[in-house]
Amino acid sequence: MERAYSIIKDCSLDSQHYLSFKEDNLFFFGEKVYGMIAYVLAGKKAMSIGDPVCKFEDIEHLTGEYINFCEKKGWKPIFNSVSSYMAEILRNLNFSVLKYGEEAILDLSCHTLAGSGRSTALRRNVSKVEKSGVTVHEYCPQKKRDYALEKEIADLSEKWYADKKYEMNYSIGGLDFDKPYDRRFFVTIDTDGSLLTFISFLPYEGGKNFCIDLMHRKIDTMTGVMEHAIISAAIKMKDDGVSKVSLGIAPLAGIDGSKSNANRAEKLMSAIFHGTDFGYNFKNLFRYKKKFDPTIWEPRYLVYHKKISLVDLAVSITNTKRGSTDLVLYAKCKLFLIAVTLGINKAENK
Repeated sequence: MERAYSIIKDCSLDSQHYLSFKEDNLFFFGEKVYGMIAYVLAGKKAMSIGDPVCKFEDIEHLTGEYINFCEKKGWKPIFNSVSSYMAEILRNLNFSVLKYGEEAILDLSCHTLAGSGRSTALRRNVSKVEKSGVTVHEYCPQKKRDYALEKEIADLSEKWYADKKYEMNYSIGGLDFDKPYDRRFFVTIDTDGSLLTFISFLPYEGGKNFCIDLMHRKIDTMTGVMEHAIISAAIKMKDDGVSKVSLGIAPLAGIDGSKSNANRAEKLMSAIFHGTDFGYNFKNLFRYKKKFDPTIWEPRYLVYHKKISLVDLAVSITNTKRGSTDLVLYAKCKLFLIAVTLGINKAENK
């Protein structure tokens, strides 16, 4: 972990890098270049998230080392949420490339957090929360621990996941108060001193930019309290000299399955976005991020070994993120993809 942390501190360019920085992950360290790729195993498939952690000029070399390593182990690599640059490197190495979604980024140098670009409903709800007297504070366990507050946050988190009926794993971090490293934490407190929200941010580009990780709120709290917390935290970070705040990736966003040159995989992913949630509502997540009027929508790609089927790919990613094998989910994915494929076949044969 310390070796991985040193590399992330020195080389982190990607908003996804800290998501892979977990003790239960496996780490591949470069042999001839300074860098690493964190991954998890799903059967004989090795999944990493984001671009390799190294200097920009070393990405191609480190990628080659990692692919050779996987081949020797008999594993098929899956590269989740990579940049356009990384996707092109892998395309040239004969991997299959799909657009995975889009990352919503607020460029704080030009984004007006309180401006008219945001939806009327969002502005109204945030204003209502502001007038209620709630306050947003930054919690810095690196400086001074507040164990009572941490207990409240842990309880809030547990209730949040219980309400959602599942917990994301690989693509979401943890509370990590014992080893916070360079993370930033913000909480919303109401006039009675009760905890309403908790947000954590992960740094990249040496702390010049931050990406939202965990977002938990009290289930029955007022509408707009999380939006108010995000905007308040972004304003504080802007005052501290932070350039960009990423709202994270909206999976399957920006994939147009109706375009004339759309391939079957794009049509399937578009159908999943519009037709089902597989335990996670992709369309609602995209709408939520869009409310903040992001300055940039950065495309992200899913790249995988050509011998991995779309069904196995979908199940591997979902089970890895949720942290367990789910046979019901597998059946649901397979039946849905078969049904959509039959629909595509009929449309193509007309």
